[in-house]
Amino acid sequence: MKDIFDECQFGDLKLNSRIVRTGTWETETEEGGFLTPAIYDRYEKIASSGTGLIVSEIFALDHKDRFFEYSTNMNYRGFIKDYKLVTDIVHNYDVPILGQLAFFYYDDGDNQKVEANEIQLEGIRKLQAEVIMAAKKFSFAGFDGIQINMGNNFYLSRFMNPYFNQRDDKYGGNTENRVRISSEIIKVIKSTMDMHVSCRINPWDVRKGGVTADESIAIAKELEKAGADSIQLTARTISYLYYGADKHPFLVYVDDLIDAIDIPVILGGNSRDMKSMNDILNNSDVEFMSMSKPFVAQADFLADWKANGDGVSICQSCNNCYSKKKSTCFKHG
Repeated sequence: MKDIFDECQFGDLKLNSRIVRTGTWETETEEGGFLTPAIYDRYEKIASSGTGLIVSEIFALDHKDRFFEYSTNMNYRGFIKDYKLVTDIVHNYDVPILGQLAFFYYDDGDNQKVEANEIQLEGIRKLQAEVIMAAKKFSFAGFDGIQINMGNNFYLSRFMNPYFNQRDDKYGGNTENRVRISSEIIKVIKSTMDMHVSCRINPWDVRKGGVTADESIAIAKELEKAGADSIQLTARTISYLYYGADKHPFLVYVDDLIDAIDIPVILGGNSRDMKSMNDILNNSDVEFMSMSKPFVAQADFLADWKANGDGVSICQSCNNCYSKKKSTCFKHG
């Protein structure tokens, strides 16, 4: 039987458990972006408690981005020094760490909020170069890879979505073309750096003419073809509750996705207790599961779960940390 604390292989990375910690916001930095002792302490607690893989809080590309105020800055002068300390701390516990890059707007030099239908080829090349440079910065800072957030309406998710992208050139139209902007980025990173590339996508959206489950799987296939090493599923408003033998629709989808591609898939969702997570592992093809808010409520809760063989997160799913964009828990400090 599978267990969340199994040691396992995740593509080119060896993990101490099947649990992936996914970061969201970072609001505990000092003026200028420098990291505080609380941030180093948080990463050490997460790494030492039994986490298999860490995905960092969101890093923003541009100081004008919609969520820059609540994200991590990778352009301040202490970035590489500060985050080399973070990655060293994490690696001391044999835990790999990916830097998560997400941007909602993009400034092509002419338009600070240029959208998929408007951006010209020169702007596309500028965007691609900035993402590739971000990956290089992550490499210098000791990260094992990059996770590019292509879900939840972030820029690249809109570019891949037929609801937003009606271009008539090689970056619009069919699935391959709409994914091309991301595929070309992945190909360059994989050919020039020793970095794990993870892509975060949605299984579907709720828009008429948007991404369907079949289209999402087709997108994942294109990302794999380009060289992506893993896929993480994400969705803001869909519950992942699991009721015994009756699979939630996301679990049906994830089994179909796992069957369709040959790279690891991480199931995200409202996981809050060890029993239901092990039930999912043993009643589906899922091998890896991510958690976010439980780590905000208590950074080292997995240590108790591992020691007791069972456990329930103190996170009450109030969603305040996410909606109010804080890196700390409102109920538990």
